[in-house]
Amino acid sequence: MARTSDLARDLTDLCIELRQLPGKPDGPTALAGFFNVEPWSAEFMLIMASLNQRIEALRSMINSIELDEDIRESASSCLENIRNAFTAGGLLNQWSHSINTFLSDANVQPIRLTSGYIRERHGYIVPSKDEVDEMIAHAESLREWLVDANLQDRDFIRTALIEGIDSFIFKITRFGHFGWTEVLESLKSVVSAYMALERGMVEGAEPSIYEAAAKKVASFLKLSFEKVKSTKEVYEVSDWVLRGYGALHAIPDAKSVVAGLLQNLT
Repeated sequence: MARTSDLARDLTDLCIELRQLPGKPDGPTALAGFFNVEPWSAEFMLIMASLNQRIEALRSMINSIELDEDIRESASSCLENIRNAFTAGGLLNQWSHSINTFLSDANVQPIRLTSGYIRERHGYIVPSKDEVDEMIAHAESLREWLVDANLQDRDFIRTALIEGIDSFIFKITRFGHFGWTEVLESLKSVVSAYMALERGMVEGAEPSIYEAAAKKVASFLKLSFEKVKSTKEVYEVSDWVLRGYGALHAIPDAKSVVAGLLQNLT
């Protein structure tokens, strides 16, 4: 079933899990095996970048909560040590070095203790495995349909949709629930492309491939966004989504459209 979590808890859970990997391989080999990618591949580098981004996001969260200055500085130092496990320099060593140095309890536990403070302001709902599987199946089905669809003069929209869906599938399959808000953020281009598709349709015109595409994309977005609904009201969810994806900056009328997508969720 779905549960509430936060980035501090998810990061430290991941660190503890990574400490179970064999220590003899070098860092890239150990992590590539864990995330099911090739060492130093484009996918591998995307994952390392995402881990670094999530750590920086957590640092900002810790700096935003009320903690004594010495505790905040200690937490920041621990985060920097953890981050070294996912940098080019840190990855030069055997993975055992990262286990014993960067991902040690001395660095992980102080961050874990901030979880309650972080969750109060930045917590999120982690979907269940069944819900994640449902989203992946829906995303893959939509992608398959879009590959076969002929959007002609709006084919660039189809390309944006496919790229956004590919990013979503990649992150959700490689990261699971870790940093769930960033997984959802990968749908930013899908949201923007959907807005463009909706805006390009002529009201009252005969049903077309564009209308079919818009309905399918809307269905997928509703399925994805409703996973955060249990913690917020519909209006708040639409506002959170827009802030998360930056859609207000890209699409002037986005708020009303996304609110419309969400208003019928149950």
